[in-house]
Amino acid sequence: MPLLDNGTVKPLIDGTYPLKDAAKAHARMETSQHIGKIVLTV
Repeated sequence: MPLLDNGTVKPLIDGTYPLKDAAKAHARMETSQHIGKIVLTV
């Protein structure tokens, strides 16, 4: 994935949630409130 590697294309991150808040992250995704990716941290 050269475009990602060289920084030409960057993923849009909507939010980062700790794993314990996965239900909140999923609820946000289900209601289509997010724009971009939702990241869970472990």
